[in-house]
Amino acid sequence: MPSVLGRTFETLSFLADDPVRTARTGTTPHDVVFRQGKIALRHFPAAADKPRQRAVLVSMPLINTWSVWDLLPGKSVFGKLSAAGIPVYVVDWGRPGDEDATRPLSYYVDEVLTRLFDRARRHDLANGGEGVLDAIGYCVGGTFLATHLSLHPEHAARTAFVCTPIDFHSSGRLVAWANPEHFPLDTLISNVGNYPADLMRTSFSWLKPQGQTAKWVGLWERIEDADFRTLWAALEQWNGDNVDFPGEAYREYVRRCYFENALLNGGWTLGSKTVDLRNAKHEALVIAAATDHIAPQAACYGLAKTWGGPVVLETIKGGHVGVSVGSRLPARLIAWLTQRDEN
Repeated sequence: MPSVLGRTFETLSFLADDPVRTARTGTTPHDVVFRQGKIALRHFPAAADKPRQRAVLVSMPLINTWSVWDLLPGKSVFGKLSAAGIPVYVVDWGRPGDEDATRPLSYYVDEVLTRLFDRARRHDLANGGEGVLDAIGYCVGGTFLATHLSLHPEHAARTAFVCTPIDFHSSGRLVAWANPEHFPLDTLISNVGNYPADLMRTSFSWLKPQGQTAKWVGLWERIEDADFRTLWAALEQWNGDNVDFPGEAYREYVRRCYFENALLNGGWTLGSKTVDLRNAKHEALVIAAATDHIAPQAACYGLAKTWGGPVVLETIKGGHVGVSVGSRLPARLIAWLTQRDEN
């Protein structure tokens, strides 16, 4: 075991090589089967040596890049799903620019997701699939997905929601901050256009400030573990790579979800359509993370109060991001997705 001085020297030497910048994430082989502007539909083909399962469309959060579920070899949710025979279609929202500031939330939740579901179905059919899709949503990507399925419940046979807030008034510190009495939403968006990625990243750091110290202590304590060093650098790269949230979409998202808790309380018209999660009648799996400080269990379990079909509620060990690189999440998703049912 190295001395304190030796461990410190090793840590500084590691950081001097700029490992965060050079980390290689998102390396599982896949292709892009459709693009709409900056938005892409990525396809991870099912392993040829396994029985082909029903394809799944995955809605990732718009506020980050998709690569957290394809972080490293052996730490890839997409890689493990495809290795189990499940064709995976991933929604990559891209990097919104100033020209996207006026796009309404309905553009992403209704128009874009409708087109991506259609493209995924067509591609799946053309490649030997049944043309019926299951769906998975992670974090805000799950919120977008739930809202979409309230408008188009026929688009998925079953849906899994991972760390997805639905009851936003049970979101802990986030809902305390996103309070109309002291959060100047309209003034902010009117002045900045898109909600800035840097402010998003800083806000999440404030939710759990001790985490900023803990990550450095953790690196120092495990500096001799090469696998941990690689994972640490990859997570740091992803965590520092937030993207801007299109302004008008952000305005409606915060107002409807955080201010009004409209997914539970109702009264939300998205574009010209009524959002009502009771319209979705198929089975849903809700997976919460035990130590999630961004989407706590109560916020995720809120789906059971309003979903129109049967809901399975589960909690697995880990935090909001940690579950993405652990073994429990992909194992549970694979077990659920490969169940044969009447859908």
